[in-house]
Amino acid sequence: MNILPIFATLQNSPVKDLVQNRIYEDVAPHKTKFPYVVWQLIGGVPNHNLDCTPKIDHLTFQVVVYDTQATRASNIRKAISVVLDPLCTITNLHPNHVERIADTNIFGRGFDANWWFDR
Repeated sequence: MNILPIFATLQNSPVKDLVQNRIYEDVAPHKTKFPYVVWQLIGGVPNHNLDCTPKIDHLTFQVVVYDTQATRASNIRKAISVVLDPLCTITNLHPNHVERIADTNIFGRGFDANWWFDR
């Protein structure tokens, strides 16, 4: 199985400046400053063949931007999609959501995508 290059790809793009390198796999550290990005692998399968071992891995992942400003979270999600869309297939946007932490509203904006890798 391949490993998703989400961190490296976003780290080497204009997204890095929007989130000040706050790009995390699975979960952000406690009390991370906003905005930040969390991505996680949500599934994957090798594309098997009858006559040989798999030559392609198909990985499904999700990306979510968290911020205290809804518009900025949406803009960062768009910037991420511009970087990743040429490399993978964005399949759907998540419904916008809001969480309340203490007296602060936290807005989440995300999407799911599929990435195919040659082995």
